[in-house]
Amino acid sequence: MVSLDIPIEKIRLIKSKAKEILDIIKSTNKNVLIVSFGNPDNLCSVGILMQSLKQLNIGSHAMFLDNNRNLEKRLKRFEYSTFIFIGLQISDLPKYITEKEEINIILINHEMSPKEEKKINEERFKILSLVQFEIPIEAISNSGLAYYFAEGFNDEYQQYSGLAIIGAISKRQINPKNQELIGLNTMILNEGKGEGYIVETKGTRIPGRESQPIHLALKYSINPYFAGLTGNESACTAFVSRLGIRMEDPDGNLRTIASLEMEETQKLNDALISKLMETETQSVSDIYKLIGPIYILSKETEKSQARNVEEFLWLLDGACQLKKYSLALAIILGDRANLFDQLIRDLSNYHGKASQIIEDIVNNPEKIEDKTYFRFIDGTSFLDIESTSLVINALVESGIIPIDVPLISIIKKEKSCYLFIYESPQNIQKGFLIYHTIPELESQKLVENILGDEKFFRISFKEDNFEKIMESMNKSFEYHHKGKKEEKKKKKKNQKLKGISKKYR
Repeated sequence: MVSLDIPIEKIRLIKSKAKEILDIIKSTNKNVLIVSFGNPDNLCSVGILMQSLKQLNIGSHAMFLDNNRNLEKRLKRFEYSTFIFIGLQISDLPKYITEKEEINIILINHEMSPKEEKKINEERFKILSLVQFEIPIEAISNSGLAYYFAEGFNDEYQQYSGLAIIGAISKRQINPKNQELIGLNTMILNEGKGEGYIVETKGTRIPGRESQPIHLALKYSINPYFAGLTGNESACTAFVSRLGIRMEDPDGNLRTIASLEMEETQKLNDALISKLMETETQSVSDIYKLIGPIYILSKETEKSQARNVEEFLWLLDGACQLKKYSLALAIILGDRANLFDQLIRDLSNYHGKASQIIEDIVNNPEKIEDKTYFRFIDGTSFLDIESTSLVINALVESGIIPIDVPLISIIKKEKSCYLFIYESPQNIQKGFLIYHTIPELESQKLVENILGDEKFFRISFKEDNFEKIMESMNKSFEYHHKGKKEEKKKKKKNQKLKGISKKYR
C-alpha cells in the first residue's frame, strides 16, 4: 500500500486552494450549478456543498450524470455564471462551457488524472485535486475535499464529517486488514468525534445492524456473504435461535444487532466467523471485514438507517443503482420524513432480491459458464438491471466467483441488451482493458450507452448487435492472448537472425 502519511504542509495547501476557490464563489453571489456523476461519494459531496452555500445565502442546484454524453445539450438549458463539476476531468467538459470566459469553472476531483494535470496551469479552471499536491488518490475522496470547502464556510463544518466518511468508505479508503480509515480521512474522523457528531465503536459490521431485526440483517448480508444464510430468512431465524439469542426484547420489539449485549455480540461474531470459514472459496478479507470499527452518526435517531455510516452508504448505493438521485440527495440534506420513507419503500425489495439471486447462483454454479477467455453469466431469466452490479460485486469480493479472468454477464430486455463486465486484476496489471475496446464499438454505433469505470462497467445496445459485439470482444481477447505470443516469437526470431547476420559479416 502507498504510504498515506500526508505532510501537514500539503494539508495546508489543500485548504488554501479550497479557500481560494471559495472566495471566487462568494464574490459572484449568484446561484451555482453543481454537476456530478451519480455515486454515493459525489452525492455526499453535493450535499456538503449545497448546505454550505445555503449558509452564505447562495442558491445552488444539482445535476447528476450517468455519463458525460449529451452534457452540452443538458447544460445549454441553464444560465449560470458558476459551475462546479465533481468527479469530472477537464476533457469531459463541453466546449460550450470551456470557451465562455465569463463563466467560472470549478472542478473537484480526487481522481484527477496525471494527463489532466498538464492542463491545470494552461486552462482558466479552478481545480481542487490531489494530483496537484502529489498526494495519492486513496488519501481522501471527493466528499472529503468538499469537507475542506465547508471548513471555510462556518465554524461548525465538523457536522459534515459523517458525509465525508461515507464517501471515503464508498471509495474503499480503508485498511483491508482492520477496516480502519486511512489517509486524511482519519483527521476528518477525529474532528467529527471531537465535536460529538460521530461515535466510533467496534462490533459486527453488517449493513442493517441498526435498523433491521437480527435475522433480516443476516438475510440481506451479501458482502460478506454467509453460505446458507444470505437470502434465506427461515435459516437465519433458526441460526439466531440456536445461539440462544433472544429475537425480541421484553416489550415484544424485534431486536437489532446493535442492541445486543456484549456476551451476545461475541457469541454472534464467533458463529459468523465459523460460518465464513466453512466455505473453502470464501475470501479471507470477508473475515477481516466482519469485525471492525462502527461509525455512528450521533445526531440521528436510534434504529434509523441513517444512523450507521455503513447502513447510510447501503441506502445511498441502492438509490444510485435505481437512479433515485434526487431522493438520495434529499436524505443527505436532512429529510427524515416523507421522502425518506419513499426511498425506503423504493429500496424495500432491492437488497432482498440481490441476496436471493446470490443464493440462487451459489446453489446452481452451472449458471456460470467458463469460456475460453472469460466467464459468462446469462442472467436474462434471473438477474435484474438495477441489482446486478451489487450482486456481481458481492460474488467477486466474497470469492464465490474467481476473477482470474474477466466476468461478463448479460441481461436481455425488450429487444435491448445490457452487458456487465468485471475486469480481472491480471488484465489490469498487464494493461489490457476491455473498457478500452468500447470506443471502437461506439464509433460503429453498436453501443448506445456506457456506465461505470475501467474495472467494472455496463454497456447497453440493441439485441441485434449482440453477436457483433461479442465477436469484436473475442477478437480483442485473441489478439491479447495469441498476438502477444506471436509478437514475442517474431521478436525472438528477428534477434536470432540479427545475431547470425552479425556473425557472418
